[in-house]
Amino acid sequence: MNQLPSLSPWSIASPLAGGALHAAGSGLFHTLLPLRIVANGEGANIVGLVVMAEGAGFLVGCVGSVRLIRSVGEVRAYAAFSALSAVLLLSLATEPRVLVLMAIMAVMGFVNAGQAVIIESWLNAMVPNEGRGRALTLYILVIGLFYGLGQLLARDINPAGDAMLMIAAAFYALALVPVTAIWVGEPQLHAPVGVHFLRAFRTSPLGTLACLMTGLISSTFASIGSLYGLELGFTQDRIVVLMAAVALGALFLQFPLGALSDKLDRRSMMLWLSLVLAAVCALFLAIDATTPFWMLLILFSVFGGISEIFYPLGVAHANDRATSSEFVALSSNLLLVWAMGGTIGPAIAATGVEHFGAASFFWYAIGLSLAFAGFALWRTLQQPKVGSREDFVAYPQTSPAVYEWLPRKDDGIPPAETKGEAP
Repeated sequence: MNQLPSLSPWSIASPLAGGALHAAGSGLFHTLLPLRIVANGEGANIVGLVVMAEGAGFLVGCVGSVRLIRSVGEVRAYAAFSALSAVLLLSLATEPRVLVLMAIMAVMGFVNAGQAVIIESWLNAMVPNEGRGRALTLYILVIGLFYGLGQLLARDINPAGDAMLMIAAAFYALALVPVTAIWVGEPQLHAPVGVHFLRAFRTSPLGTLACLMTGLISSTFASIGSLYGLELGFTQDRIVVLMAAVALGALFLQFPLGALSDKLDRRSMMLWLSLVLAAVCALFLAIDATTPFWMLLILFSVFGGISEIFYPLGVAHANDRATSSEFVALSSNLLLVWAMGGTIGPAIAATGVEHFGAASFFWYAIGLSLAFAGFALWRTLQQPKVGSREDFVAYPQTSPAVYEWLPRKDDGIPPAETKGEAP
């Protein structure tokens, strides 16, 4: 294994640039993919199945890509993943049958997870311990902003044509350049993720369900929200801007809400936020194409911010109840729980949209939010507050490698006392 040389603060620019270019292509592609499927004569249920297939591939990639990457090395694996994702995108120009399309998207989900593992492993090795918090914030902002930029590029691109596939594939291919043309070393990969959903639930039932709900609602809407705009009669440029507002709202609202959660009880905060989310979803049932666009921008942004905040709050709450040695494994499994929600959610919600219209998604989200609020209330009344807490960190839903970035505080309290629950 090559040793990393003495690195300057600018050394992280290479993997950051690769991740940013990939995010831009992903933002463009995933915004237009539902519109492309509908333009090719398929229904919303097919959109849900395709998105579900990609989510399943991502879930498998989070668990299994590390072994594959280790067998060939990170640079070679990243090059192979980028080239493969570009070729898979271009293959969609053949308008494959549904089962073939699902298989293609499943492989894309796997390679996207693998690329995130590699980028985050590089950054983890390159950044000195004292700079990891700032580097993580920079990484989140760069990836989120370039994803939004990719979405905005989709305003005038015909989703049924080949141009959107070619542009997105070009971004995926360009992501190779900063990573392979500049030496970034071969840092040690994190240990493969073990799947321990029940252990995560026993450690923090509310935190686990918060991560699941984010996948079921936020990740699902990011995948099929374009269909809602189509049903209301919005033009493509409006749909694209509104979906970008959802993503940017999720990016920027989590920082102030996360800082607030460090001062308040996180269970109570998630309880009230779930009620707010239900109210916001109810407002969606009242809007139509005549609603002023500025009001739509605010509503979509708030929805993105509120629905997305449950994931980092859930991770923070779970780690409040765990010891430092459990952090990486616990957080990695919470990522898998989120991915599971993002896998099954689109299929459920899209089927409802197909049969009952776009409003059915918001009834679905209201039901989930109120059920979560009820569970949060029960946990708040039944369990004592946690004494020692970790600071909120806005982790992205990218790969398990990101959870090794920050050192954790260890208060020395035995696990049973810290958690307040049976193991």
